[in-house]
Amino acid sequence: MRRAMNRRLRLLPLLALLVLPPLQVPTAQDAAAQGANAQDANAQDANAQDANAQDAAPQNAPAQNEPNQNAAKPGDRTGGGFDAQRSETKHQLPLPSGPLAYTAVAEFLPLRDGPREEVAARVFTVTYTLDGAPRGQRPVAFVFNGGPGASSAYLHLGALGPKVVGFNDDGSLVRPPAPLLDNPDSWLAFADLVFIDPVGTGYSRGVRRDGGKEEGARRDEDPGKRFWSVDADSRAMAEIVRLWLTRNGRWESPKFLVGESYGGFRIAKMANRLIDDTGIAVNGLIMVSPVVDFATIRGGGGLLVPALRLPSYAASAAANGLASGTPEQAAAAAERYAFTGYLTGLAGLDYRRPGAARDFFAEVARTTGLPEELVTRFRGEIPTDVFARELLRGRGRVASVYDGTFTAADPDPSAARLPFDPFLKGTVPTYTTAFAAYAREWLGVRTEVPFDLLSDRVNRGWEWPRSGQPSAVDDLQAALTLQPALRVLIAHGRTDLITPYMASRWVASRLELPDGQADRVAVTVHEGGHMMYTRAPERAKLAADARALIEAALR
Repeated sequence: MRRAMNRRLRLLPLLALLVLPPLQVPTAQDAAAQGANAQDANAQDANAQDANAQDAAPQNAPAQNEPNQNAAKPGDRTGGGFDAQRSETKHQLPLPSGPLAYTAVAEFLPLRDGPREEVAARVFTVTYTLDGAPRGQRPVAFVFNGGPGASSAYLHLGALGPKVVGFNDDGSLVRPPAPLLDNPDSWLAFADLVFIDPVGTGYSRGVRRDGGKEEGARRDEDPGKRFWSVDADSRAMAEIVRLWLTRNGRWESPKFLVGESYGGFRIAKMANRLIDDTGIAVNGLIMVSPVVDFATIRGGGGLLVPALRLPSYAASAAANGLASGTPEQAAAAAERYAFTGYLTGLAGLDYRRPGAARDFFAEVARTTGLPEELVTRFRGEIPTDVFARELLRGRGRVASVYDGTFTAADPDPSAARLPFDPFLKGTVPTYTTAFAAYAREWLGVRTEVPFDLLSDRVNRGWEWPRSGQPSAVDDLQAALTLQPALRVLIAHGRTDLITPYMASRWVASRLELPDGQADRVAVTVHEGGHMMYTRAPERAKLAADARALIEAALR
């Protein structure tokens, strides 16, 4: 299957920028500079801290829905730059059906590596468990974001957790600092939640071994880099899941993996890794705006790639008044056109006679809302960043590749391409500030380690396969085959240009399932973009779909 979808072209370094492009922002720079110091200091006490981690006394907190007043003081810290290893607090989430009493645990889990099983990293996790629920029967969901290089804060404070960052009604950013609100659509209503930050993201950091005595290039290398590859990452995160289940006595609980963007790719890999490495089978996968096969969104997919992008282009154009109909109507029309006239038009182009394709280019321009001259120049195949850059040039604005409905004033009209995305860059201070304050005031976290929402260092240091495009299609197919009850939900935003919904539809349509079991893999489309959950109605729909999948998987 992979050979049919993957032309086996050499993976370009730029692929590391696909899902969450590197950002030159203070958070990433601070983490790179300060994180190294914290990691060096931590080396001497790594083994001592790990020995104490399991027995660390929980911090007490009030049993009401208010900030934690009794957490450890800033000076109450273990050595090595990592402060209190574990903080436990009690809260209530007010809901129309009645309050949910729950326990929150923020902790660093040790990740061991190498022949001597030394602590190689400390992985930051936040767990929410419903008070009074039977632990063995209660589903537990392990949650990841993407990047690679993103912490789990986006899903944590954006959609799933008991608190969410407030956005405007249309999903756009509010004036900072954004409010932190009770989440009426928290997934805690139907599953316990474990948010996991991969090594190098959030508060998670690698630990330098041998007391920091490594020589030469190894000393200058980030100690977490050994986990910055497709295989090492999936293996490490599978081990964290195993460790959490063991420490919390939850092996018998129904288990679900949730991943956004590259996180969707990650959990497809993990589903197989968990079986092979730990003997753990999961009951369901929930992918939010995932990329399952990179060949469907970037080079290597041939003419398929522009065809899969076209409906999201059309929806974005309609949302901005540059194509007829609603975004949903424009996307539906483009879906039909993409695999008929558009695909055959691209295949039939004769570059020696560009004038012969004038009618074809005009139709593509009408579908996408782009100037015909631009469509002609790119021969009908418009790259995503060019589409976002040029769609609203006549209005002096640019669109976001993460949501074609989000626009901002053009900061440099003379630039052919922009060095940053207006929506994504705006979310960095919003979520960084919100999570740093939430972790301290509500969860009782005390650490001087910088919180790295989006790690440029991890993203740029990621090791991709040396040949071909990364794909999790075979992993997903194997998981579905080995686990006949496994269910998969794939949720996308209609105007997400970075991971178009049609790419996942294409992948899902080529998964081999027994007759009558097609509903085991569902692809849903929401209004909005990559983070469709910033719109409250879509966040509610996503929660309802997740609840339905979990209930169906347990029947």
